[in-house]
Amino acid sequence: MFKRSSLRTSLALALGLFTTAVQAETITAYTGTLPPYTMENGGAPQGIAHELVTEMGKRAGIDITIEYMPWKRAQSTVQQTPNSLLLPTSRTTPREDIYAWVSQLLVADEVFATKSSSIDSLDQARGLKSIAIMGGTPRDKRLHAEGFENLTVTKDTITAIRLLDAGRTDAWFTLNHRFFYTLKQEGLDPNGVTVGSPIKSQQLWLAAHKDFDADTAAALAKAMEELQADGTYDAILAKYLN
Repeated sequence: MFKRSSLRTSLALALGLFTTAVQAETITAYTGTLPPYTMENGGAPQGIAHELVTEMGKRAGIDITIEYMPWKRAQSTVQQTPNSLLLPTSRTTPREDIYAWVSQLLVADEVFATKSSSIDSLDQARGLKSIAIMGGTPRDKRLHAEGFENLTVTKDTITAIRLLDAGRTDAWFTLNHRFFYTLKQEGLDPNGVTVGSPIKSQQLWLAAHKDFDADTAAALAKAMEELQADGTYDAILAKYLN
């Protein structure tokens, strides 16, 4: 009896410990420094996508640790690491079968920001004397591929918006969220600028390893729906963009 009881107790304890370990397990989400979406700065603000995913995890009862590394390495790490997440990444045809797609986080628009009339097409932009563009971005590569010769390539967003504000460039071609975040950083008047119609839009998603657990993905997606329904989603965006 004692041995059997001891065995049962031992099994119960073992199972209990195992269950606790599973419940305490964290999921790692990988990203790079991509302002205003993700920013590794040791404190607030941490970025729109960073805050959204953290809040999704809390509501779903999932402990998510966000780890920063160079963006290309973050992508390859998630492709090779089961039960891992990637944020935020654009959902494109070449990537469709590489990841599991958990929840759409944002829709980002590529726009021309000016201090004069609206620029709503690439053809219009060709007539400008100067367009600020951040070097190495997809927009930089695309405009160069399109044969644009009126580009002023900058190393960061602050330089780009200061050139625009000083009248030293006619437009800044960037993502709408990035523009409004940088505008707010610099304390500039949003009424003094014009943002043109989207040249291109892209969905930014929380993605995962292609074999990511379906129940966990569903719980995170449901949490996003709750964020949008109760106003938390809009409040997080407003913190960075308004």
